[in-house]
Amino acid sequence: MAPVATRSLSEGDQLRARVASLEDERRRAFDEAQREADAMFAQYQLSQLLATGDSLEKLAPAVLAEVARTSGAGAAALWLAAPSRRTLHRIAALEVTADLAPGEPAGDTLAGTDLPTRFTDSSAAERWATRAGWFGVPLEESLALGTGGAGHVALGYLAVKSPRGGTLDPGHARYLGLVRRELALAFRAAQLRGALVHERATLAAILDGASDAIIAVDSDCRITRLNGAAARLVGAAEREGIGATCEAFLGCLPESGGSRGCGRTCPFREVLTHGRPLVREQVIAGLDAAAIPVAASYAQMTGSPAGAVAVLRDLREARALDALKSSFVAAISHELRTPLALISGHSQSLLHLGLDAPTSRHHLERIGDAVDRLSALVDDVIDVSRIESDRLQLERAPASLEALLRAFTTEQGELPGAPPITLDLPALPLVNVDARRIRQVLANLAANTQKYAGTGASVTIRARHLPPDSVIVTFADDGVGVDPAERAQVFERFFRGGRVRESRIPGSGLGLYVCRRLVEAHGGWIRLDTTRRGTSISFRLPVLG
Repeated sequence: MAPVATRSLSEGDQLRARVASLEDERRRAFDEAQREADAMFAQYQLSQLLATGDSLEKLAPAVLAEVARTSGAGAAALWLAAPSRRTLHRIAALEVTADLAPGEPAGDTLAGTDLPTRFTDSSAAERWATRAGWFGVPLEESLALGTGGAGHVALGYLAVKSPRGGTLDPGHARYLGLVRRELALAFRAAQLRGALVHERATLAAILDGASDAIIAVDSDCRITRLNGAAARLVGAAEREGIGATCEAFLGCLPESGGSRGCGRTCPFREVLTHGRPLVREQVIAGLDAAAIPVAASYAQMTGSPAGAVAVLRDLREARALDALKSSFVAAISHELRTPLALISGHSQSLLHLGLDAPTSRHHLERIGDAVDRLSALVDDVIDVSRIESDRLQLERAPASLEALLRAFTTEQGELPGAPPITLDLPALPLVNVDARRIRQVLANLAANTQKYAGTGASVTIRARHLPPDSVIVTFADDGVGVDPAERAQVFERFFRGGRVRESRIPGSGLGLYVCRRLVEAHGGWIRLDTTRRGTSISFRLPVLG
């Protein structure tokens, strides 16, 4: 009976061993399935992260954090190449300071002193990773090579490091190998999105910063885009133009002989039909239906959808300047002719008439006055030329404004016909100015008063310290004043008021313009004050720092 019991025990042991083996197999299968599920979930988590479409600056650190958490790495780093270059530059790096769960902070950004900032290519990155104890994978994308061939181009390199300095778990290494292609595509897409955003921002800045009006239309001549200058040109809001017809927005005025808004042919329609650029001068209407002359260039936009773009330059200022220049030439011609005629007349008298000494002296004095007048005119023209060409040189030095104003007042008192000047001067700090140029400003203001204020006008010069760095000088007279409609133009070149032109008072229209530019060259400003009577002009000068 004993052999039977032994045999039964042996069969029981075998059965238990078989059950244990099956249990181990089941556990291994479960663990393998769990690892596969974890890997799939990790890939899903990463795919969800990549699908956010964030910028590269946000995406790269988030991806590194997810990769480090999934692979159990203690540190991770990413190098990427720009779309047009092979060199890999470090984009992000982090060091994990604790075990991470999904949604937890990634860790601390590495200072980067132990990580290269760039590699020449992914092979160089691989050699570094091998020596430094990191595990890395190149990030690549497929690249067509022509006739049926294909290859790969390296976009970057991803490297992770075990927290304990050992080798990376094979499962984690396999995970990195599985996701590297997806990472490459996602990072390249982020780079291209960033480039597109940058290009759009650059284009928007160019459009918004352009001083000329820019208008784009579609194939139906409806406006699809315009810049701020275009809206300001017609006096409308930008949103009011989008979707409107070009004719409704621009209010094109008919040309001579034309029967519709833009003349016989709409320039947008013409370039859309024939594809040839078009340049012309035309007249559009502003919000108040005022005629606005413009120089316009039209061109067809290539690509889809079809459309055209126009660049319009407002010609009102240029034409007004041309008118002022014509007026200036006429005034200069008169200003030159009058003293030259005086010099010629008095010279002829001295040459051909037997004059006594007092009479000869009178003629010589008149010749001197005419020469002084010519010299002042030439000086103004030379100053304007230097100002316009940015060749005006200031010889700045510390100066006592009080002494400068008192000396100027004394000089003016010695001139025949000069209006009396009253000074109102408190204690003033030193100023940092070109004293000769400031005397020129004061002399121009005094000459302006003498010409236009009327007989019997008087002048008051006040100055006050405006802490911390300014002195304000006010030059006021009690004359006839400035026409309110012309106040905004008095400091423009060549400008002369209508009342002055009618009175035939000589002048070139440059005196106050020179004053403005000289004061601005000192870093100050000049303005026409609001007064009930007379004219008051104030200007700012810098205090010696």
